[in-house]
Amino acid sequence: MYHLLKLGPVQLSQDTTNVYLRVTSAGDFAPPVFEHDDEAGVQALLEGVEPSGVSCEPGLAEVAERLGLRVESPPLEVLSARAAIGTFMAWEQRGVAGLGADKALLFVQAATEFYEARPWKHWDDSQPFHISVSGALTRTYEGSVFGGEDGGEGLALYEQAGALKVLMDLQGSGKDAAASQLPAIGVTLDTRPEYAIQALAAAGRAPRLPLPLKTGPSGVSMPSLVEALVLVATLRAVARLDLTRREALSTVVAGQEQMSVRVLAPQPRVRN
Repeated sequence: MYHLLKLGPVQLSQDTTNVYLRVTSAGDFAPPVFEHDDEAGVQALLEGVEPSGVSCEPGLAEVAERLGLRVESPPLEVLSARAAIGTFMAWEQRGVAGLGADKALLFVQAATEFYEARPWKHWDDSQPFHISVSGALTRTYEGSVFGGEDGGEGLALYEQAGALKVLMDLQGSGKDAAASQLPAIGVTLDTRPEYAIQALAAAGRAPRLPLPLKTGPSGVSMPSLVEALVLVATLRAVARLDLTRREALSTVVAGQEQMSVRVLAPQPRVRN
């Protein structure tokens, strides 16, 4: 069975379009089709397949009726495939697609665990976490968790001990530019673009786009593949913390090696 779905509208450099997807029940998908019109998009997806083996998502019911196609809600595997495609498209627009589609899937799952745990309810962004990494990479970071309920949640891992105090001092002195140049890697959970957020929410994921980044004196850039995996593992470890558990371990595979990330949280600050 092929499932036809819509993603969009998607803002391109000089235009706005929709993306139409043909996904199998197992989550495999054909190359996306870019069209402005639902009927044109669906007809393009029908090329080379039998209409009797196709169903349209409810959002395409009107065009499905005109073309004599069945309408049914897609299974979770299909919705997850659309969410992955939407995330990677958003990454392309934000300049981090070089990390690869497989990393996008890892970030979506880890970000969902982090978002559902809501660690910012127990700790604020001035409290340092101790992050130790071993395996494919061996180093320590000073971590910070931040967020609220309106977007912009995430975490930052600073390369230098005491970086959080330096950050607060710089920000308190109005030196925001200098503060943004402190060497760190991090991930923010964004509420845009809307097409990706809607696709993620429909698939039961956090309604946030995970955006990995790296900061330093040269500005904002993309983390390395190993640093991206450190962020994935840290998101998962922090998600396992709560008021009674202040230490957690998470492991990921980096190439042929296993990498472990251990997180030690400060004393929680319970908020009313």
